[in-house]
Amino acid sequence: MNRRQLLNHINQVSFAVDEVKLYLDTHPCDAEALAYFHEMSRQRRRALEEYAAAYGPLTVDTADSSCAERWDWVNEPWPWQEGGC
Repeated sequence: MNRRQLLNHINQVSFAVDEVKLYLDTHPCDAEALAYFHEMSRQRRRALEEYAAAYGPLTVDTADSSCAERWDWVNEPWPWQEGGC
């Protein structure tokens, strides 16, 4: 995926994670929804790691692996500077 596609994918799976979290607040015993939450969370984590490896961290969650040498995520263009948002 190119940068824009990856950002779109991150937005989609992040939306899914947020929505299913809200659902699980009122349906905590729904095993199917819980499995969906875990799958979407996994996809989100992978996409964020992929983005961080290619373009720099997008969230602080991936800053530790992509900023091993120095704190450099401020040197990358912000997502809105390249039409990513």
